[in-house]
Amino acid sequence: METTQIKIWNSSDWVWSEPIAIKTKRDRHLLSHSKTLSPYLMVNHRGVYLSVPFGLKPDKLQGDRVCAVDIGINTLATASIVGSDGTVTARKFLHPAADIDHRDRLFKRVSRKARLTKKLHKGFCNSLYRKARHINQNLAQQVSRKIVNFAVGNGASVIVFEQLKNWKPKGGRKRSTLKQRFHGWLHRKLVKLVEQKFEEVGGTTEYVYPRGTSSWAYDGSGQVSRDKSNYSNATFKTGKRYNCDLCASYNIAARYWAYKLKLTRRKDGRLLDGESSSDKQRMPVTLSLLWEPRSSIVVD
Repeated sequence: METTQIKIWNSSDWVWSEPIAIKTKRDRHLLSHSKTLSPYLMVNHRGVYLSVPFGLKPDKLQGDRVCAVDIGINTLATASIVGSDGTVTARKFLHPAADIDHRDRLFKRVSRKARLTKKLHKGFCNSLYRKARHINQNLAQQVSRKIVNFAVGNGASVIVFEQLKNWKPKGGRKRSTLKQRFHGWLHRKLVKLVEQKFEEVGGTTEYVYPRGTSSWAYDGSGQVSRDKSNYSNATFKTGKRYNCDLCASYNIAARYWAYKLKLTRRKDGRLLDGESSSDKQRMPVTLSLLWEPRSSIVVD
């Protein structure tokens, strides 16, 4: 359909308008499980638009694989496909460096202007903030689509994130750029878009306890030590060097499977061995837990 008609009031009666050309249309009307709903007339400062919503009822995705996503500061998103037995079948790093550098340069311009201004007025650097905000929105749209395509293409029925909804980051040392980098962090925007887009194709989104996912080795060897020169790299106690964000995505998937398979009854990311005291270390759930025989795991 290339044109449409709407009823308008001509001061005396409701009449059909002349055919209006449809300039933009997406692909939802082509889906077999979509249902056209009543259109809306949208009015803003640019003009009048006709918006046609669609109700979607897709079939639920099935499978024993999940896509675990770690959203960080050094790498925007690190995703991995993990099965219920702990097998990692795919991994992907998503970091649009050019757009992120462009956004960070805008924030640096704001910082330089703020140092030269005695009193910041309302609307200070409004145009720079607007440009940075639009870059973040574009980043969230593009990366969320890539995450959903990566999950669907590898047979994942669930996308798992860390539960960071009410978490507030702390700034680094004096004169460090960590606070500014957190200011441009788009965790909630990215997670929300992934949840919406994945729901359209029949997938579900889950959240797990975040503490310890990146500070503990996925192979169960213990806590890792971060490189001071490159915080994304980590060294395990066994001497193995690995990407810290990728290790965190493995552990995020393991925490989902540990709760799903009833290896632990709690969502705090720990596997306890009972109410009595024990010499067993209370270490967080890591990917190595899924490698162990089920009979050897003590359920809390």
